[in-house]
Amino acid sequence: MGWKEILQVTLFILAWIPVGILAGSTLIGAEGTYNYDFSIYNEQYNGTSQFASNIQNNGYDVMSIQASMSVASRYNGSAVIVIMGPVRDFTIDAALVIFTHLMAGGGVLIADDFGSANMSLALLNFLLDQFIPDNTTRGLLSFIDGVLLDLDSYDPQKEPRLPIIRDFRAGLDGGALTAGVSELHLNWASAINPYCLLGLSGIAWTTPSSWCETNITDPTPEPDTPYELSLFGSLPVVGAIDLAGPGGSGGGRLVAVSDPSIFNNDMLGRFSGNERFGDNVINWLSHGNTSQPILFCEQLLEIPWWESEFFFGLYLGRILWLSSLPLGLSAVYPLFTTLGIKKYLPDIKKPEVKSVSDVFLRKGQTYFSERMTYYRTEGNYTRVVKMLYRRLRRGIRKTQQWTEYDTKRVWEIMRYKDSKLKESEFFKTITRIEEISSDPNIKIKENEMMELFFFMRNIQSHMIDTKKR
Repeated sequence: MGWKEILQVTLFILAWIPVGILAGSTLIGAEGTYNYDFSIYNEQYNGTSQFASNIQNNGYDVMSIQASMSVASRYNGSAVIVIMGPVRDFTIDAALVIFTHLMAGGGVLIADDFGSANMSLALLNFLLDQFIPDNTTRGLLSFIDGVLLDLDSYDPQKEPRLPIIRDFRAGLDGGALTAGVSELHLNWASAINPYCLLGLSGIAWTTPSSWCETNITDPTPEPDTPYELSLFGSLPVVGAIDLAGPGGSGGGRLVAVSDPSIFNNDMLGRFSGNERFGDNVINWLSHGNTSQPILFCEQLLEIPWWESEFFFGLYLGRILWLSSLPLGLSAVYPLFTTLGIKKYLPDIKKPEVKSVSDVFLRKGQTYFSERMTYYRTEGNYTRVVKMLYRRLRRGIRKTQQWTEYDTKRVWEIMRYKDSKLKESEFFKTITRIEEISSDPNIKIKENEMMELFFFMRNIQSHMIDTKKR
């Protein structure tokens, strides 16, 4: 038996280890304990089991994603994705899933605090910039660092770090999200950046005597740094947008909340306004369609590496990613694994898309979003870089009013826009991007793609976004 056969046998054994662990724990009657913040299986004060129960009582099916968000693509926009208190960065795969889910008309709830998801949201902001008005300077969504304090509206028995929100404004939701809600109670929250699109579309606001304190250990906090947005006054804590066009198709709905604690068992049980708000959010994102499942992304929670949930999420992530591909691979995957013990696994490839007519454009989808979906499921980051670079070049030619794209002219502008940018590094990176774009046979990894993305995003922010404003 050669090394390749030995490798196949090893992979087969490892593929069945999770099944063996699950069967063994079931036979001996072992029960798991869930004490992770914002987990729907956590019945303690810091869990969201009550929120999940309320959703089920309203007629929805509640499911959890433990490994790969790619499984959400199976629903083709007919589901609601809930990202509650994320502490891990989204992978590029997860960001593309959210993007395609919204483009297919799905709903997304992102409840974050302290800006832990800001880095992950950068790619999503870039992909959705087609929906961002020219006068929006901070992209689609970002959260402010620090803890929100409101001196004019807070729990009098406690402190200003527990604000009470009473300023509700009807936005694109038409008042549906705050219907029947007189106040929202927050617990060590943050705020949505008031200059981003979700901030400008805010529906719940603090009083003008509020700011986000970055020095949370200060016994006498006050707005004393430029980053605490003390001059803005009222700050948004809930924002909502509807990406659908005038005909009601073409995009989904997104709700952002700057405090996931609104939905935990303690806050939901003590304050009826929080409970009603949670019901309203799910109902609005699903368009009141109880047949849509509610998918909680548990893999983004703070789960220690030694816990079984972390092991299953990490181990099964790639398997579930494969199972989300079309052509029924989820059904035949065990068969291919079995046959691969004695024979190499077949190289299964989908036919390469040659033109727009080869792509099945679902209702409300764009060619760009369909191609991004296709390349995500293929894991073809080379084509992702090519598409992003072509889009960047078109944007530069349009905003700079150039007849032809010229890398040297780009450098002449960027050298003044970004003083930290080095000429050798700039042309080296551009050369690498053009090399990838010109040769479809080049294979790159996700981390290189992310580095090139942020490089192109920096150029766009200085040469395209500044022209829009």
